[in-house]
Amino acid sequence: MPTDYRTGPMIGNIACGVENHDGSEPGPDRALLPLHLLAMIISYLDAPADLARACRASRVLHYMCLPALYADVSLHSYDHIRYSEVDNRPEGSGGASPFSMGLNAIVTSNVSGYIKRFKVWGKWKEYDLEECAKVGRVPDSSMMLNLLVRAAVDRMPALETFVWELDTKMLPNVWQGLAQKQTLSSLKVNFPDLRLPRLTTLVPPIQNLKSLHITNIDPLCYPDNISTLLLGSKKLEVLKLHWSPRMRDAREPSVNLHSYFGKVVTANYKMPLKHIAFHNLFAFNEDVFEKILDPNLIESYTMISSMGGTDDAADIAFMDATWKGAGPMAPPNLKMLRGDKVSKLHCNMMGKFKKLERYYLVTGRNPNNCYSNASAKSDNVKGLNGHSNSMMHSVTNSDSSGGSNAATSNSPGSTPQSTISTTSFTSCPMSNPTTRFTPLSESNTLSHLGKEYLENIYKYHGTSLRHLLLMPQWRLSSEDLARLVRHCPNLEQVGLGLEVSDFNMLRLLIPFLPKLYAIRILENIDDYTLTDSISRLLPNCCEEAGDDILKMGFDTLRWIGLGDHVFEISTTPTVLGDGTGQVQKTVRRATVESVKDVEIWSMDRLEI
Repeated sequence: MPTDYRTGPMIGNIACGVENHDGSEPGPDRALLPLHLLAMIISYLDAPADLARACRASRVLHYMCLPALYADVSLHSYDHIRYSEVDNRPEGSGGASPFSMGLNAIVTSNVSGYIKRFKVWGKWKEYDLEECAKVGRVPDSSMMLNLLVRAAVDRMPALETFVWELDTKMLPNVWQGLAQKQTLSSLKVNFPDLRLPRLTTLVPPIQNLKSLHITNIDPLCYPDNISTLLLGSKKLEVLKLHWSPRMRDAREPSVNLHSYFGKVVTANYKMPLKHIAFHNLFAFNEDVFEKILDPNLIESYTMISSMGGTDDAADIAFMDATWKGAGPMAPPNLKMLRGDKVSKLHCNMMGKFKKLERYYLVTGRNPNNCYSNASAKSDNVKGLNGHSNSMMHSVTNSDSSGGSNAATSNSPGSTPQSTISTTSFTSCPMSNPTTRFTPLSESNTLSHLGKEYLENIYKYHGTSLRHLLLMPQWRLSSEDLARLVRHCPNLEQVGLGLEVSDFNMLRLLIPFLPKLYAIRILENIDDYTLTDSISRLLPNCCEEAGDDILKMGFDTLRWIGLGDHVFEISTTPTVLGDGTGQVQKTVRRATVESVKDVEIWSMDRLEI
């Protein structure tokens, strides 16, 4: 049966709408692929290079892939000329910089109609900046940049997200262009940290804006006025404000919350915010948030490096007291809470609402620094039948005279430099007997707070809690771990520190968390013995781990974190010689990049 070449492009021997090279129709021996199936295939292409190659394959593929290729456009500006590593030629040789040529393509071609997300970022070199500031002028290079960006935005009828992360100021013409976009729902703008006099804009409201993210706010660097934007954007649901850390470092109380929310307070308007995030907030409490927020609508709340922690410095006590006296807001429908500070008030707030689903106490440690290029390599290690079901083998470092590491068992009189137990994966010690972690003192404030936090978690949020990331200083005992498993049976991701030097209790209790997807054993921030021990044992520490985990019954467990190391567990069905099937667990070393979408890792950073 002949096929109609107008119905779709050709992939291999499948005719889907492209003619042969000689212009004739495809032969009848080629099957027809419907366009909706082709569109489904294209939807799995996310790399720009793959989409660009598909666009060059045929005319129909060009028409179908072009919108996906230009849906997300990101232009990176550099303040210097870069040279190719292949032939040492400068980028943009014979023309302009790739950043400028990208803007030119958007303004002069018809691809701008496909753009849904537009981002400009990097460094912009401004000339005669100080001289222009003295006479009250904007540098011509910055003005031309803003004119080009405004022209590009005007040609984007489907624009939904706009991101400005350049280190130069966004001028009023771009703000006005964005205010006219009926499709714009997400906006992120970076304010420059330059103290030279600059043009300040009273930002107009954006009608359909749902998400607003402002970074690097500094009252002394001529930031734009966003008060009208906050008041007039009636559909705003997500608000993220990041202040420059300079004010906190300098103990400078220059942030006035009324300069941002004063118009909202005056209008007696309750913002319909569902997700709130503040970073580096250093200001006196002026009872602003109680007046502008509806607690019943708030679903997530993030406070990073802001006021209200027990570890705040003594020289901010007068400012901090204004927040402690008022007490934190307790939204009754809160689903996610994230922060890096703990206090008695925060702990009491945990008992004023119920059914929290995700709770993250972050420390901001970056595990990427612990990986070298050699150690980042992943090695597959399968469980072997007939061997002891241990994930960690006991390995002791060689003595000072040299020699290889050898498996050994501890004798009462010996003190090995680094030992990992032979019994099982869950009995791997976090350190040797001379440096094992000890529980915090009962008189320690942080320890008392940890117990109170856990009590409120058990009492008010246990059955609904799915994600839990605790502070590494809180070392849980066997009794604490047993209570956690008993009161929080629906945990899917958990990160915690252990008081004891082995994992026997953890091995017994994890099977009672049937939904557990990822577990992360946090290392004490003052002692990296666990990470150092595992680094010396790799790659042998994964041997026979798959068979061990399979026998433990961890059916849903996918990721394991030990200190700064990450392991991935995968299930591989195999067919034996007699035709029967068998499930085999495979454990391999993974990079931190592989868990970037797992919340107990991705949320553990000092960013919003």
